Amino acid sequence: MNRLPRSTATLLLGSWLLAGAAHAQHGATVDVSEPVSLAAACGAKSSEEGCHGGTQTRICRTAHGTYAAFLGKGEDGKVVIHVVRIRDGRPERLASLPTSLAGSNSVQVVRDADDEVFIIAPGTVYADGKERAALTAYHVDRDTGATTDYRATVPFEGGRSFGYGVALLDAPRRAAYALYSGGDAPGYFAWVRFDLDARRWADAAVVAEMPFRHCYSYGFPDGAGGAVIVSERDIKVETAGISPGDPGWRGHANYVWDELRAFHVPDLGRPDHRAVDVEAAVYDKPAGLYPNVQNNFGGDTFIDARGFMHVLYRSSDNNRTKGSFNRHAVLDPGLRVVSNELLSFQEGASMRMFQSKGGRHHIAAMPYDGPARIQVWGAVDADSREYELLTEKRLAAGVNPSYAGLAISSPRNGSIQDDVVDALFPSGHDFHHFSIRLR
Repeated sequence: MNRLPRSTATLLLGSWLLAGAAHAQHGATVDVSEPVSLAAACGAKSSEEGCHGGTQTRICRTAHGTYAAFLGKGEDGKVVIHVVRIRDGRPERLASLPTSLAGSNSVQVVRDADDEVFIIAPGTVYADGKERAALTAYHVDRDTGATTDYRATVPFEGGRSFGYGVALLDAPRRAAYALYSGGDAPGYFAWVRFDLDARRWADAAVVAEMPFRHCYSYGFPDGAGGAVIVSERDIKVETAGISPGDPGWRGHANYVWDELRAFHVPDLGRPDHRAVDVEAAVYDKPAGLYPNVQNNFGGDTFIDARGFMHVLYRSSDNNRTKGSFNRHAVLDPGLRVVSNELLSFQEGASMRMFQSKGGRHHIAAMPYDGPARIQVWGAVDADSREYELLTEKRLAAGVNPSYAGLAISSPRNGSIQDDVVDALFPSGHDFHHFSIRLR
């Protein structure tokens, strides 16, 4: 099996990471700020169009402020992209940009190697009877806050029914990619390159075919011109061999989310790839067990200082085991699964991972049940397999984390890492901002 380059961790996480394994720092202090409603603070009201998905990089930390981007409603009731900058805890709405995006084709904010901010908005459009990628990248001026857009309409030349657009940033190679999912059986990934220097989209998409559709993707550059994508299988019930009369079937949608895989694309200029199961589906219809395996809003994917990939996810009724469980899978730099165990805590929650400058692995979690609260967990072992609760902050009455959950400033979108983590979560359809400070 081919291994990913050892330089992956350095390229992904930057010079802020110190060498060596992560280690527990007992007695460390964690401060969580009071959440601030962006709707109340600067009129950036969200909407149901902006809360679908869960893998979007909606918030980015830079040397000149923290930037958030998400779909919402303008004063005329039409969908817009809200662009918000937060400095010293004070949000400022920089723009509300008209857009045709909705639902799974949302927006994400990224930071390049020069500390410049871009918002990637991947949509689709039909032209001449063909589906095409409708692409916009907005550059946000660090001094004035003004936005400049760079647009293109690019043919897919293969595949169908594309959506679930996310951004894949390769800052060292001066590129960002709009990554789409499509099809059913077969399924497709498609991606289009945006040159961060020339500020220009490529003329064509790369389309990779696979046996089944996978959606809600996390994308990471591999340090050698390729990428690793973690995504869950998302197919129609009939494709999974399920009919409404099957014993115990209680699905509420025409789709199942039943497997979780990692894909390695060695060269983003080509569609070639290989897949590795993080967790495969095991159906047991006579027992009424239909697997549900998701990590878009109830989990996360993160590459640590050693180049190991951590995947948090919620697994239900799988492997002939009834019940729902939080699981933590670890893959080595060669994409071999070296561990897949139950997580230290089992409450259903929106979860995101981050790492301190000293190398300690953390999980920010917002449980869905019980009193609304923010938790920060810290690893207590060198391999980041076990966690202890470091702090818990109760939220004010009426503030409750909702679907699509938590987004944090992370290496995946180029955020600076300085032991301050900026976070964004929706309560109803209004996004709230808070910060985590490690001391």
